[in-house]
Amino acid sequence: MVTTIQIDERTKALLDKLKVHYRQSYNELIAKMAKEKARKKDIMSFAGAWVNINEKDIDGIKEEIYTLRKRTTKELLRST
Repeated sequence: MVTTIQIDERTKALLDKLKVHYRQSYNELIAKMAKEKARKKDIMSFAGAWVNINEKDIDGIKEEIYTLRKRTTKELLRST
């Protein structure tokens, strides 16, 4: 079944900018956008997710982050 929808010229221009290829249909574009939106979670759904993590684990996570940042910074400096 096909449904016709109406959009104004500004909305059409916005959709045109989002197209990957000029031959991509608006149907494909809107379906892709809807699927991406459905996959994304609201940031507030993560609130309190780490409430039960102890200080030792937090310190370990912080250390891993520090180590990764240090390594990537060194790699970036080497590549320039």
